Amino acid sequence: MNRPPDLLKPFANHVAHLATSADSSHLIRLLQLTGLFAAPATPAAQPDIDSRLPALESDRVGIWERKSKEGKSYFARRLDRANEWNMWANEGRIEAKGTKRRIVLIGESVARGYLYDPLFTPAKVLEKILKPHFSEAGIEVIDLARLSLLQNELLELAHSALALEPDAVVIFAGNNWGLGFSSSVNDTDYRRSVATVARERGVAGLKRFAEERLKHEIQQLVKTVASLYQAQEIPLLWIIPEFNLRDWRDPETNAPYLTQSANREWMALWQEARQALQNDDLTAAATCAEKMVELDQGICVAGLYLLADCCRRTGDHQTERHYLERARDALIWDNTGYVPSRSYTVVQATLRDEVAKYGNEIVDLPLLFNEYLNGELPDRRLFVDHCHLTSEGIRLSMAAAGQRLLQTLCGTAPRWSALADKQIAPSREVEAEAAFLAAVHNAHWWQASDLVDYFCQRAVEHSPKVVQMITTFSELQTRRPPMLMSRSAEQFSKLGAGLIQFYTIQYSKQLLDEVFLNAVERATEKLGVDRKHLERMQQQEHSVVRKANNLLDYYYCSAARQPRELMWAFAVQGMSPLLKMRSDYYKAYGLTSRFVFVGEPDCPVDLRLTCRLPQGSRAADDIAIEVNGTRFGELSINRHWETWQISVGEELVRDGLNEVVIHWPLPEFPDQQTLDAMFDHLVDEGIYPDFYPVFGEIHTFVASDARKWRARASV
Repeated sequence: MNRPPDLLKPFANHVAHLATSADSSHLIRLLQLTGLFAAPATPAAQPDIDSRLPALESDRVGIWERKSKEGKSYFARRLDRANEWNMWANEGRIEAKGTKRRIVLIGESVARGYLYDPLFTPAKVLEKILKPHFSEAGIEVIDLARLSLLQNELLELAHSALALEPDAVVIFAGNNWGLGFSSSVNDTDYRRSVATVARERGVAGLKRFAEERLKHEIQQLVKTVASLYQAQEIPLLWIIPEFNLRDWRDPETNAPYLTQSANREWMALWQEARQALQNDDLTAAATCAEKMVELDQGICVAGLYLLADCCRRTGDHQTERHYLERARDALIWDNTGYVPSRSYTVVQATLRDEVAKYGNEIVDLPLLFNEYLNGELPDRRLFVDHCHLTSEGIRLSMAAAGQRLLQTLCGTAPRWSALADKQIAPSREVEAEAAFLAAVHNAHWWQASDLVDYFCQRAVEHSPKVVQMITTFSELQTRRPPMLMSRSAEQFSKLGAGLIQFYTIQYSKQLLDEVFLNAVERATEKLGVDRKHLERMQQQEHSVVRKANNLLDYYYCSAARQPRELMWAFAVQGMSPLLKMRSDYYKAYGLTSRFVFVGEPDCPVDLRLTCRLPQGSRAADDIAIEVNGTRFGELSINRHWETWQISVGEELVRDGLNEVVIHWPLPEFPDQQTLDAMFDHLVDEGIYPDFYPVFGEIHTFVASDARKWRARASV
């Protein structure tokens, strides 16, 4: 591996420092990693295009393999990959190429039509748009889009798709191309580079490192695929994805570790900026936010969102777009799992530049949507979440693709606006179910209540029949038994057109989602839906009178809407393997931790809390416990686990959801030597560092009926 000198120098400086210290064992490990104790390695030559391509298996394309019957060839789904069928088009077989012109669509979940698939998909829409223009020969669109498709999988799929004999190929991808460093965590050379960059340049350096690496990977991908199809004289069309800039907000958190111990100043500015914005002092808010961004160098969304909000209030939408795009790009370095995939600026810009080099056609959705919306920011009109499209967004993007394909295959084409026929749309029932799924999806990704309200209301407006599905799903979320074991699930599976069952039963986790339940109540109040029924069910299933509430359990912890803290529960459930090395207990990443429990009137509650200060903090400090806005005083804790029993009087317990807040002290932010040790663990053991300051740690937190505890104590 050829390493640039700017990465070698700091690594050499670190080795030299260790050579003068007592830590010789660690020095030896670093020298072993450099390869100095092994035979000299010959630098690997850059592979050519053909060697980067997988061997072409003309008998296999994705989950389909070639079959033959009565002398006719076709591709059928492979039984040994049945567990993947739901990630691909719901097609049992792909027939051999006939007289029809054949378009192949390759892409990710956006190209699958996520939340509309399998009833309304981009491939089906594209075929309907093109069909009137190929009335004699006919046209067909083969759907090879797959959920969670990565770069290397796209390369393999683009290669094997040649077996389908396409007349043109469309690639609609780029949202899954910023997955950080987890895919290379087993590569020692790569780990060393990451550790060196982080040690010398901080997290801001990691962000630039991730962008440069991603740019190089995209350049190689486009070069390989474009050259492959150019050699076969098959037209290739790329679609550049866009992002929901107006509506989507990544959760705001404290900044990761900043250089020169700037975290305290950053936190003080954040508090001041939020207060100024609340008081409509836009000048003061913007000044503080600018200082925040200067300190964190654009690796945190909080300051950028504040600046965008200031611009929005003053009507400066062009500058607002600039800050929202920077916020979209801010967390490209963070691969902890709570940042959903997206098309970063580096993805969009590199695709534009590279595709143009090879003369391929291109549909630039950022430009297309900007024209369609007359310069307004892309929002819920075109997106169901951060990147997946509404039926309107699907129709527009496929109309633009249709224009390019017609121009290529026929020599002439109507403008995209003429091809975007509004008659090409899902049924009202499908639109209602997709809107309801969008409400669930956005609520579970911690989005604002107004966005969840919008999609709930849209669902009810499209089809009042969806109300029964909404209430049944709400019951599913509330009951203790797993979804697939619930009687409500059996009833649920018989309702509607099939979208809700496909997405919710198969993928959804049960969680206590107050924002979603409130949105359901507001959307259905005119239709007579009884919210009290759900509240009674919630008490029957989750009240502390019936069973103690483990407040660290995923179901209750999710209600806090603190996603970084929730990551430990994700890892416990196997949803984020990267976090398993640091997920043995709850970690607080801010000054406050929020929890909920379900109470009943006249029922005092005991809180059993086992917690400590993080290692490296002060020897002892105070924390405060607050229940439903009332403080209980302070507890003195230290760096060792201690258990506290806190009694909450019946006069403070609400009927239904109750809120518990723990107020943590400011931590001792680590010095450079401590951070260096974190990076050394990455090099030596492949343990990816936790770049965010930890304020406190909780091992156990349980809410129970105090009357039962007192009865046991008296006995």
